[in-house]
Amino acid sequence: MIDFGSFLYFGAYFFMILSVAQGMALIIGYGRLHYLGFSVPVLVGGLTVSTLTCRLAYIFAEIGGVSLMPWASVNAWVENSQTNAGLVSAFLETRPLLGAGLVLLSLVLAFLLAGMVTWISAKPALGLEPVHLAIFSYTLPSFFANLSLTFVSLSGGHNGVFVPDVFAYVTPSREVLFLAVSGLVALLVSLLSERMVRRLADRSDAGVDRTVLFFGGGIIGAIGGLYSLRYLFVVQANYSQLFWGWWPLLMLVFAGFGRGRRLLASAFMVQLLRLFVVYMKDMITGVFFFPVAYLESLLLGLFMILGLLIYQKRLDVSTV
Repeated sequence: MIDFGSFLYFGAYFFMILSVAQGMALIIGYGRLHYLGFSVPVLVGGLTVSTLTCRLAYIFAEIGGVSLMPWASVNAWVENSQTNAGLVSAFLETRPLLGAGLVLLSLVLAFLLAGMVTWISAKPALGLEPVHLAIFSYTLPSFFANLSLTFVSLSGGHNGVFVPDVFAYVTPSREVLFLAVSGLVALLVSLLSERMVRRLADRSDAGVDRTVLFFGGGIIGAIGGLYSLRYLFVVQANYSQLFWGWWPLLMLVFAGFGRGRRLLASAFMVQLLRLFVVYMKDMITGVFFFPVAYLESLLLGLFMILGLLIYQKRLDVSTV
């Protein structure tokens, strides 16, 4: 039984994953670029919050007279992150303008940084065959994951770090507000994407490649930042390729790599499928000879193959 709190949780995640799928639709569907490293911009967005927004909030809090535990060194920043994040959240409870400013700054920085990283990381393979870009970009998530774990100053390594609650001033209705913010972001992403596609109609292929990689990656990165602000904790494991790459890609496949209402309907259907799988795991434990935790990945692969077969069938029919 899904209560109202779970409804708000799943609703916010639906809008976030829909925005990620829209970013994918620009890169793969419109740009025809076989880029598969989609957890990279999501991770960059999350690291933007832990690396920049978190420290900036600390500085504002100390200027405002809050006595934080030591955080300048890497070890102190990680070890004291939960305590300091709580102190800064209490500081932001009475400063809605500062909290709203930090939200906007986080999303803008996440968009810009993730867009640049997506384009720069894909640039070496843009002139190669599509399959080479796919293979090259497929390896990127592992590289960036190891990078974020190696440099503890980014997100606390394996331990992760807590981040201040920039929505602390709306505690009684925080879930409702976050659902509204996620929905508004998804709407803006849809409107801006369509406007950008119209403007790119007369551009060269090289210009289109750069733009869709930057803009699509930026959209996905902004969602990574928003996800961090919602869950108040950043660790590399929260930005897996399965969660942020393959499930939204399945939405795009079922949408025939299209956008607009077709993608919206596909995202809703796939999200229902995923929720069904998640809730069925506990009910069918012991039925299979393998751990039930693998069931989600197996069914995802099955759905992906089915979706690609349906898409290929549509192409065959359209070319007759």
